[in-house]
Amino acid sequence: MRKPPVGKPPHAEAAYELPDQAETRDGYVYRPCDDDWPIVTETGRLNFHFGDLGVAYTLKTGFKGFVTARLRSENPKSAYANYQWVRGLVLHIATYDPNARAISSAHLMNYSASLEEGQGYRSTDANSAVRTWARLGIPGVSREAFVTATDMPKQSRKRALAVRLRCPVQGAYTNLEYDGLYKALHSAFAGGKIAIDNYGLCLLSGAIGPRPVQIASLTVGDLTVTMGPAGKTYVLSIPRAKQRGARYRTQFTERPLIEEIGMVIEAQSLLVREQARLCGMPVPDQAPLFPAVHASGTFYDGKKTPARPTSASITMRIINVMEGLGVNSERTGEAINVNATRARRTVGTRAAQEGRSLDEIMVILDHTSRTAAQSYIEVRSELLQRLDKKLAMLLAPMAQRFAGTLAARGNDVGQGIERHILGSVDESEGPVALGGCGKHGFCGLGKPIACYTCRLFHPWLDGPHEEILDWLLGRRREMAEDGSMAVAATLDDTIVACAEVVRQCQARAASLENDRNG
Repeated sequence: MRKPPVGKPPHAEAAYELPDQAETRDGYVYRPCDDDWPIVTETGRLNFHFGDLGVAYTLKTGFKGFVTARLRSENPKSAYANYQWVRGLVLHIATYDPNARAISSAHLMNYSASLEEGQGYRSTDANSAVRTWARLGIPGVSREAFVTATDMPKQSRKRALAVRLRCPVQGAYTNLEYDGLYKALHSAFAGGKIAIDNYGLCLLSGAIGPRPVQIASLTVGDLTVTMGPAGKTYVLSIPRAKQRGARYRTQFTERPLIEEIGMVIEAQSLLVREQARLCGMPVPDQAPLFPAVHASGTFYDGKKTPARPTSASITMRIINVMEGLGVNSERTGEAINVNATRARRTVGTRAAQEGRSLDEIMVILDHTSRTAAQSYIEVRSELLQRLDKKLAMLLAPMAQRFAGTLAARGNDVGQGIERHILGSVDESEGPVALGGCGKHGFCGLGKPIACYTCRLFHPWLDGPHEEILDWLLGRRREMAEDGSMAVAATLDDTIVACAEVVRQCQARAASLENDRNG
């Protein structure tokens, strides 16, 4: 049974006066009579535009009144969503009925009919907002439109299509893409090419998948470091986001950090805390963990005081840093499309691969709806794909995981080789030389497997690399059959790098044969 508007609704075209000044739920003051409302929130700026609607003054005024009421009672993001839903409807009305003074049943049905296939959810969202508008008793919606908005069929948007379709542009990163990106990130930081703040926020994005707005909301005091018998433990309290009706930084999810990431975040927090102390901030713990870095940030104050970043600026910092690494995708052969959303989808995908439950994935990704998290469970079996020799050889030149240089035996000094790398895949035979190493000091990595992805490795042109590749593929199959698919996938980087060595050795041998044959 439909729920009627509260109280006696006013006439749809009744006169309605906007206040000269209004205040959002969070205390930001603006002027409803203006056609542009730059609403500043705790994590950014939302721009509400009414000057281009192209409808009668009465309908525009009622629309402004509805948005004003939502800003007074809801968090700004929820109010902005309502504004966008109705704005699409009003702009469509203006294309054929610019003198409309109120939304009618015909307007709602025409809008629904105008939408392309798969976009029906826009009409459903608009109808939901129109019902709320009518219940508020603000003119602009006819009684018949309220009834129609209630009775029209509902369509939901298809969520996480990029995840389900494993989109190479917007879906989760593959294991090869992810490993390539973060190995390049570590290398760039070690080489002094990336500052610690950008390194830390990119690590967080890839490890636990917070939304940019959550990263922008983090303060120094959100990191808890505890000293125990086994060393330090790190826990980061992540502010929840997209919670209907919740105020800024009132709900948190505690996320433990591995030591390698915790150490970086701790170092960043100490730097910001000291900066805040020197600037005279009374409570350094309230300083943002990743302060704004330039004047385009909404909250940048032009001084040295750590200023809150916007979610948009966090988004762009992640993109700029990760795109600057120049890592190619083995699926497209081009630079990986990098953004925080793909990092979140990768975190969810990896959690599903590890066998996490739906409820666990919801907590990891800060989802309130089970529908959004369900998509990761649905594609779990599809992601456990088999990597065979043929595919490895095909991916090798595009993935670019081999960073070393082929070498011929007998000229160590001329090729910058410090020592030889020995290895064997058959315990009954003694180890054989696979190549040379250009590292001057001690190396603690597992030889020879780790060598194939090292830039200081010089594999011999006539080394037994194909045998190593076959052994790696066999080992991966065994691990996958044992149910350790997430662990088995950790070999993918090495397999593709080894396959590239095999491919280059074959190409060099073919070239020499052609030269001999004239």
